[in-house]
Amino acid sequence: MLNTPSTVANARITTGHDTENCSDYLLVCEATASSLSEGTWRFSLESSDGQPVFDAGDTDLGDLNRLTLLAAVRGLESIDGPSSVTLLSHNRYLVRSLSDSLPRWRENNFVWEHFGRRIDVQHADLWRRVDRALFIHRVEACLVSSRLVSVGASPTTSPTGENQNIANIRVDSPHRSPGGFQGGNGPTDQLRRWLLRGNATEGAPSSRRRFTAQDLIESS
Repeated sequence: MLNTPSTVANARITTGHDTENCSDYLLVCEATASSLSEGTWRFSLESSDGQPVFDAGDTDLGDLNRLTLLAAVRGLESIDGPSSVTLLSHNRYLVRSLSDSLPRWRENNFVWEHFGRRIDVQHADLWRRVDRALFIHRVEACLVSSRLVSVGASPTTSPTGENQNIANIRVDSPHRSPGGFQGGNGPTDQLRRWLLRGNATEGAPSSRRRFTAQDLIESS
């Protein structure tokens, strides 16, 4: 379900709740727009070990930002009890608003002044629901960005269009075979483990580093 991330921007949203004994979840929020005012939203909730917990989606009114926000609302509200949640989305509006704008909107009761009139911020109804969920869960939001860099080609055709015998292609070192299950109760998928690392307990190291392709390879 996840595209390989070329850039992952992290925004940590903290609450005053103790999450020491909480469950860890990975929440993927998606949306597609069929027009400027209608489309579909979808979320997928997984446990830290990759087990599917809940998956839902529907068609609704709204632009792409509102539909993605609706997926986040429904996903957070589907979690039973306080939890640590890593939220993934391709939508920059959702992640940036969670980290940068929401604290200010909360202080102003989700209204702002517009030409001398006080009106609700955009999608205030959904942002109020998100805000309530953030007082229950510990949430870290990740903006996942990907770019198509190649559509692939025939293995017997070179980039110049000349045929090439695949048997003569040199491989300097063999590919590593996938590692087996290494035991333990943590997630076995490297990408999931890296993403959930930010939701470790307060006593664990919280420093982050840049994501690299090496993180997708099972360590020996």
